[in-house]
Amino acid sequence: YDGCDLENNRFFAERLCRYGNMSGYDTQIVLSEELDPEDAPDIVVSRSRNLDVITTLEEYGSTVYNRSSVSRICNDKSATYTFVQNLGIPCLDWSFGDISPPGPPWIVKSCIGHGGKEVHKVDDVASAIDLIQSMHDRKPIIQKMAGDAGKDLRVYVLGGRILASVMRSSDSDFRANFTLGGRAELHDVPDDAMSIIKKIVPELLPDFIGIDFVFDENGKAYLNEIEDVVGTRMLYELTDLDPARVYMEYITHSKISL
Repeated sequence: YDGCDLENNRFFAERLCRYGNMSGYDTQIVLSEELDPEDAPDIVVSRSRNLDVITTLEEYGSTVYNRSSVSRICNDKSATYTFVQNLGIPCLDWSFGDISPPGPPWIVKSCIGHGGKEVHKVDDVASAIDLIQSMHDRKPIIQKMAGDAGKDLRVYVLGGRILASVMRSSDSDFRANFTLGGRAELHDVPDDAMSIIKKIVPELLPDFIGIDFVFDENGKAYLNEIEDVVGTRMLYELTDLDPARVYMEYITHSKISL
């Protein structure tokens, strides 16, 4: 874990430790800032977005869940969009600000943000330019706004299998994030979103991710982002699953099969 994230996610971290120890591993919570790569463990469950740390651990022999190639693509939205567009997967038009996608309104967001905290709606060119300039150190992009704003679908994928899918919505905010006060309910995965998932998973080879979709006025699904360090609060809230237990069981079985 990165130090800035651990306190808000200690419940899940401690459950991972609990099930890791129950599986026969000597499991500890370690901050990425305090890691000694020369004492790299055999297995790392990475809940960090620090690509340098993950890459270094792999170089020192650790098996990392999710691996560095997943982190590199998922924790930079421009890399995510390039990856999926090369697979023929639709995402909403975007640019680094040199060319405006259809609009306004537009969404301006950081490529390296998460949790909806660096995502802004803008209604005119001047506001977009000012915001992009103010976020210059956060790798901002400007993107067409989804036709059905305030709604998105998160699909949890573990080991190539769908654990659950949750529709998030908000009547008061164009962002539907659960942690920002949005509503959430279990929802079936539409056929077009399922087709996208089936293209992503064999190319990305993730262990545990969340794939987020937004929708246009006609209900067509567009890839919005792929969460490497995917939150689990909605799974605990809406299902009988214990994602920490399921994740650790997956890790144990995948290590046995190596």
